[in-house]
Amino acid sequence: MNAVLICPDHREAAGFARRMKPLALLPIMGRDLLDLWLEKLASDGVKQVTLLAADRPDQIRRAIGNGGRWGLKINVIPVASEPSIEDARTLFATDAHTRVLKLDTLPSLPQMPLWESTEGLFDVMMKKFGHAEAESHLTMRRLSSDIYISTRARIAPTAIIEGPVWIGPQVIIGPGVHIMPGTIIESAAYIDRQASVRGSWIGPKTYVGAMTEVSHSFAWGSGLENWRLGSFIEVTDDFLLASLKQQPFGGARSGWFTRLLALLIMLLSAPLAILCMAWSRLVQQRAAFTRAQVILPPPGTQDRYTRTVGIHTLSGHIGLFARWPQLWLVWLGDMHLVGNRPLTPAAASLLGDEFEKLWLASPAGVFSLADAANDGLNDAESSLAHAAYYSVNRSFRLNASILLRCLPRFLSFRQSFNTHTFIHPSNTTTTAHA
Repeated sequence: MNAVLICPDHREAAGFARRMKPLALLPIMGRDLLDLWLEKLASDGVKQVTLLAADRPDQIRRAIGNGGRWGLKINVIPVASEPSIEDARTLFATDAHTRVLKLDTLPSLPQMPLWESTEGLFDVMMKKFGHAEAESHLTMRRLSSDIYISTRARIAPTAIIEGPVWIGPQVIIGPGVHIMPGTIIESAAYIDRQASVRGSWIGPKTYVGAMTEVSHSFAWGSGLENWRLGSFIEVTDDFLLASLKQQPFGGARSGWFTRLLALLIMLLSAPLAILCMAWSRLVQQRAAFTRAQVILPPPGTQDRYTRTVGIHTLSGHIGLFARWPQLWLVWLGDMHLVGNRPLTPAAASLLGDEFEKLWLASPAGVFSLADAANDGLNDAESSLAHAAYYSVNRSFRLNASILLRCLPRFLSFRQSFNTHTFIHPSNTTTTAHA
């Protein structure tokens, strides 16, 4: 027997989780959604599975390997958009007996949709307490009828825990922490001292800061969504809520040659940067850096869940050299030396048609084609045209050409045109570049 599984692309009720990984890999009490379904299909006698993935199929392929752990032969097929069950049956089913499923429920709770609302998603997770798979409890100890704690979790003696609660492996619960009913804490999360969590789902590798209260919310990394109201915010203070493993959302990371080159440029120009910072602090009496929240794309829908990153510029300079701190993000792999300049969420939301959205079709870079052109134009058409042209014609040769034009101006430490203003056709103006 064969099966076709359609991995969910975007669901409004779980957009907070999609920021970090595909929804097919959503962890629920220690097991990924896809893992649960593959196990179910294997137990039903399925031998071959075709996975249709529109959202980061490379991550899904790495997560499942060759399917050997389930005894399945699995083929991951990237698709441009999530197909309907009817389209998937027509295009990918091998015979009339092929099962075609969407990952919109849990195998143990097939009558409860996962993605209808944030409140509904939380209800499903609470129901899961009574339908947990045996493998999910291999490292778990049941302290009472509704309190499950991994044997590999570290709980401070002064912590207070009230069920129903599920605490996964490698979780750290600090002194004085109060875990209240209806809480799920996934693997490797860290709840710091005197924090309180009530009726909430804490995602894997998420830090909840000391004396912070998380109530009736989903918290994953820096994203916080109230499941009752459906309201979402991104917490930019890492002392309150943060990811313990920062990763860019999707797009390709910069290669090691690019990272080493960025680090070399940063080290060689460090004396000039120190001089600039000293000028800001001692002469101008202001902060050495200015910070802006921007999005680092991959291509795809930009919405309220899109992860933002703080990037810094030197306050004492307005030329290309002001971007000197951003070379560190290149070294970390989160930015590229050459690309389209990162946009603020407000500027990205103003991108209208497919031509304008080409701005987001390439990785964010320290230097852009507009910088290399340096034609003095500072209008919407010029900025959009440069970004669109680069996204369509991006190549090693074009990158090298842009870098060779920008580096001399960057290292010469002279003032130059570096701020492009994005002017939407509606005549709304917003700064698009840090």
